[in-house]
Amino acid sequence: MSRRPCGGRRGAIRWGVPTLALGLLLGCEAPVGSAGTLNAIEFSGIPFPAIIVGDTLRDSLGVAAPLQATAYDGRGAVIPDAEFRFLSPDTGVTISPTGYVTTTRQSGVIRVFASSGTLQSARRSIIVTPRPDTVSATGAPRLTLDYVLPDGSANLTGDIGIAVRHRSAPTAPLGNVVGWPVRWRLVYRGDTLAPTDTTLAVLQSSAGRRGVFDTTSTSGTSVRRLRVFSNRLPVPTDSVEVVAEVRRHGRPVAGSPVRFWVRIAPKG
Repeated sequence: MSRRPCGGRRGAIRWGVPTLALGLLLGCEAPVGSAGTLNAIEFSGIPFPAIIVGDTLRDSLGVAAPLQATAYDGRGAVIPDAEFRFLSPDTGVTISPTGYVTTTRQSGVIRVFASSGTLQSARRSIIVTPRPDTVSATGAPRLTLDYVLPDGSANLTGDIGIAVRHRSAPTAPLGNVVGWPVRWRLVYRGDTLAPTDTTLAVLQSSAGRRGVFDTTSTSGTSVRRLRVFSNRLPVPTDSVEVVAEVRRHGRPVAGSPVRFWVRIAPKG
């Protein structure tokens, strides 16, 4: 029997139970079945990580967008005419036969599944959050990083953060917007550095994970730290700009982009 590796995107593809059980016995491999016969579901079509309270799930441009999934046969080929049902065990959620999600929930997480035939996908989640109305910095807009030579992990700023808030009424206190996407950028001498460019500096989370894309936490905030590679600096004293962008329906939220200037100088 020919076999195929089953170590792809974890949780994205759900094999039929008999196939999975046999695959585990064979050392995390799944047997190849017949062409055209449903063997796996990949639930990859979440158009946006968050849905605004009382709204329909939309893409990054604000257009209502359905959930999507892909079916594969036993040889790994896409089954183009597969039919899916999208389900949620949560209250206050409606999913149309064509995959459009609407909610009356005021907060929390919506759990969704895709199913076809006798197979069901792994669970995916969508956060229910208030409409993002404002963005602001959580700290000073100007910072200084005193670096050391030779380069080391000490060449790292503290938290550079923003807060995304919602205002339900003109005089009401601001509420947190949870799970909303934030895009960070590094700008050096007027040019945005590519996310993969590690020549001069990189952005990373408080936990040390490098990356420029984030979603707001339960406090409505997103944080990045600047890691500078001092051995690669073209001049001893320099500066970079850190930019955070937040959009709703394709347009900048009030206060976005938020800009921070970081002066880089040798320690002492």
